Amino acid sequence: MTPLRQWLAEVASRTNVLTSKEIYPHYAGDFAGTHAIPDYLDDIAFEQTVAEIVRHHPITKLIHVTEDDILRCAQARDRYDLPGLRYIDALPWRDKYHMKRFVRWTGVPTPEFAAPSSIVDAEVFARRVGYPVVVKPRLGFASRGVKVVHDSAGLREAASAWDVDDVLIESYTPGFVYHVDGFMHDGKPLYVSVSRYLNDCMAFHDGLPLGSVQLDRDSENFQRVARFAEEVIPALPPVDFSPFHLEVFHTPDDELVFCEIACRLGGAHIMESLTYATGVNPAQLWIRHQAGLVDGRTVAVKDRGNRYGWLLVPPKTGVLTGIDEPTGYPFIKDFIVKAPIGKRFDGAHASTDSFVAFVVEGTDSADLERNIRFCSELSNTLGRWAT
Repeated sequence: MTPLRQWLAEVASRTNVLTSKEIYPHYAGDFAGTHAIPDYLDDIAFEQTVAEIVRHHPITKLIHVTEDDILRCAQARDRYDLPGLRYIDALPWRDKYHMKRFVRWTGVPTPEFAAPSSIVDAEVFARRVGYPVVVKPRLGFASRGVKVVHDSAGLREAASAWDVDDVLIESYTPGFVYHVDGFMHDGKPLYVSVSRYLNDCMAFHDGLPLGSVQLDRDSENFQRVARFAEEVIPALPPVDFSPFHLEVFHTPDDELVFCEIACRLGGAHIMESLTYATGVNPAQLWIRHQAGLVDGRTVAVKDRGNRYGWLLVPPKTGVLTGIDEPTGYPFIKDFIVKAPIGKRFDGAHASTDSFVAFVVEGTDSADLERNIRFCSELSNTLGRWAT
């Protein structure tokens, strides 16, 4: 998905890449240095590796790509006085408590929320706003660790597992969810794509697929949600040219309510969908901009006509013994096998957990949704499982 040797060809001979031990073989030998961190989420190992690189090379830029890297790369830029996103500006884009405070200050509708220091604080909050409530990590992503709690007993059970320094509780917002993806610079959106989730990001708990449909640009909902994004983005600290990923609730009362936003590319197969829709790979453009190889603000990103979306099919409980690849469906742009045959699963643990995925095309939003729902039915026949 990220052929960095190709994307950074002009500077590969003076670029160091930090990656996980699993990905290391894909990049080894292509750069001035490739460094494997056994546990890529180990912040101390990351800091030590960066320090070792800085000790031997005159580093001028630090490029971040994933959600996990936003804050620790910002801290490294502070430490070594490197250009780019600094910690004080990055934090509200990453920490959902600070994020919601910034957005609420501007008057954008936001769920009630709190950062409880104890179960007592959480229970007081829940009694005030009413059950159900949502408990989530402040620094989480892909719906990992997110729980909808319906009563005091459930809240106490959730509290037994949470990290008091990384927990947010908020009022439950019913309805469906849009995600808004695009590019921004200095507090202003430059390009906006609006999509609607099919099912929702918690559907994996019930073993249901998560899908996404790009809305038609001339639709009322597209225009309305795009205007909402124009209110949210300037509420947070301005950043240099960057992708953004915004999620918005649409309630049964026809109100738009802020969920969360990130200063990075959305996950799942948003990258591929945007590439098909615009002809511009957003990950490639963002990485090359950070490397100083292109000014992303000058690149024309525009939709070319058709609508695109994706479907993530969660694994079942058992051993995956086979996968049949679908053929003869021209609207299936990509069919991605995401797990090796023989792997044992105990279901999905995050919204992005899947064993196969589809990237799908439609002539318009309605046609796209029909095609994705067809793929959802088709997926039931593709995987073979053993207990």
